[in-house]
Amino acid sequence: MTLGRGRWWLALAAVALALMQVPVVLKTATDPSQSDFGNYFAPAFVLAEGGDLGELYGRENFATAMGRAGLSVLGSFIPHPPANALWLFPMAGLSPAQAKGAWTIVLLLSMAATIALTKRLLPRPERWLASVIVLAPFLAVRNNLAFGQPYLVLSALLVSGCVALLGGSQFAAGFLLGLGVSFKPYALCVGLLFLHRERLRSLAGFVCGAVLPSLIIVALNGTGAFTVFAAQIVPWMVRGDIQDPFSPVWGSIGALANRLFRFEPDLNPAPWLVAPLLARFIGAAVPVSLIALAVWCGRTAMREGRQVDAVSICVAFALAASPFAATYHLVLLSLPVAAVASRLQGTWQLAWVAGWFAIGSPLMNAFRDSTGALAPLAYSRFFLLAAGAFLVARPYLHRAQVIPVVGVGFLAGGIAIMSIPREELWPRVAKTREYSMMKPHFCGAELRWLAPSSDGRRLERRGGGEDCGVEVRERSGAAVVTSRFAEGSFNLYLTGLAPAAPTRISFSDANEVDPTFTPDGCGIVFASDQGRGLGSTALYRIDVSRFIEGCGTVGLAEGPR
Repeated sequence: MTLGRGRWWLALAAVALALMQVPVVLKTATDPSQSDFGNYFAPAFVLAEGGDLGELYGRENFATAMGRAGLSVLGSFIPHPPANALWLFPMAGLSPAQAKGAWTIVLLLSMAATIALTKRLLPRPERWLASVIVLAPFLAVRNNLAFGQPYLVLSALLVSGCVALLGGSQFAAGFLLGLGVSFKPYALCVGLLFLHRERLRSLAGFVCGAVLPSLIIVALNGTGAFTVFAAQIVPWMVRGDIQDPFSPVWGSIGALANRLFRFEPDLNPAPWLVAPLLARFIGAAVPVSLIALAVWCGRTAMREGRQVDAVSICVAFALAASPFAATYHLVLLSLPVAAVASRLQGTWQLAWVAGWFAIGSPLMNAFRDSTGALAPLAYSRFFLLAAGAFLVARPYLHRAQVIPVVGVGFLAGGIAIMSIPREELWPRVAKTREYSMMKPHFCGAELRWLAPSSDGRRLERRGGGEDCGVEVRERSGAAVVTSRFAEGSFNLYLTGLAPAAPTRISFSDANEVDPTFTPDGCGIVFASDQGRGLGSTALYRIDVSRFIEGCGTVGLAEGPR
């Protein structure tokens, strides 16, 4: 029986894929212990109680909010636009377990809606094929359900927007497509498809959908969170320097370029070549080229009346170009996968769906630990996502696109090189392979610090000597050390000295936080995310003896091993 005739085996595959999700749903439906869920519940809780969302971009403030919300695991609001506080806002009055249960129901209903709507995008009623397409990336679906990520809802918005386009509801289509952009700006380029006098209603709907959640946040919480997000988070996101920019978890071309060409003593001690400018160039040039090609092909498809193809092209290329394409993002590709499946028949359709299953399965983790010459294999998801995007756009590709698209990419790469962040050559204190070290403090002469546990659920005390709690020395005689935001990042300042004005002692474009004086009062140990990605800090030392008269000298530059 051919795939084109359909059927029993499609039904069998759909049922099997659905049953694969039952264990994780039963286990995690009401389990709020995953930090990803806390990343959405804690800001919703703060919003409901009238707190300041802008403060949540500070690590300690977010940890405090997690505790008030009843969550005991680690989390971070760093990568999220303020509007993401709305996802769980209706559930903020529930306990974390109750909220997770209600949110799981929302995710399951969104998945069911995506299946029903995807069926309408196929050339003939294909209920089981639609089910297989939505459920095939079973690891991505599982992670969304377990961690409480909202991408199943975003996938439903994308597909429903395309259904509205086909039905002639231009404003509603634009609104649904724009709604997701306000929360997660992966498909922002979709809005460019509507820059045409015949698409103004869709453009108006897209703009309304894109700004509405943010306007709700402004009405409820003011503009402070957006100011903080724009100043402290967006520059790092644009550079792709969020939370270990070398990690294959992101599966991005930027992370691969960093792994191959940027040296970091703890996170990436053995690159192919130390050429950070090349890493910056590739990390900017390739994504911008992909987005430019997406817009070009998408607008061509829109002119030809292939509206679903147009949106699918933008979504597929946007995810391939994203610096943060983790496993759970893959559910957004149900739309482009359905668009290509509708063009194919028989064995080719089977091969396409089987490939989609492979990309969304644990097979992508098989080479995650590859190093040396095999390092690119750890980032195979990027190459597969890019190849899939080209397949989606294939009917609209032509040679005339090459030079302009490559030229735009080279321009973006050149700008990235010219805007490379400033760094300083401080001596590294604790030489470990920690993903993040924070809150350095001394127990006598021994340096200790906090670091996430291996499962990422709590902070553990590390370092030499006996544990004496966390006592940070912010004062040495009359001198006081503080961390303040200035010129786009947090930097260290000394106060209490003559002259009265604070003395700035760190000047990198990274964030220097958690400062503490050494026992002799002549040095400051602090955490910085320089060269490591926003939120992933290592420990360094600055000698301040020239500012503080009479202090002794104790050689702590190397610190405990």
